[in-house]
Amino acid sequence: MAARSASRVLTIVMDILVLLAVCLTIGVIVRFFGTLGNTAVGESYLRFVSLITLPLGLSPVDTPYGGQFDVSGAVTVGVVLVVEWALSIARRRA
Repeated sequence: MAARSASRVLTIVMDILVLLAVCLTIGVIVRFFGTLGNTAVGESYLRFVSLITLPLGLSPVDTPYGGQFDVSGAVTVGVVLVVEWALSIARRRA
């Protein structure tokens, strides 16, 4: 019974991490295309994404689309997905 509960909790945490990775990826795309980030919805979404992006201090790279590639956001996506992957291994072994 305890193993089932632990597995269920791990699954919920993993689902939340995947959702965060999707949100961060959308943020990277919105920032990449500058016109998307300049809309009211884009600006509010980027404010939200900045709350869940790791403050790594990496400089963004200008894109030919009037935006910037958010390096910190992309690295954060990678970190979140690696943590999710590690949890999936732990869940399989539990």
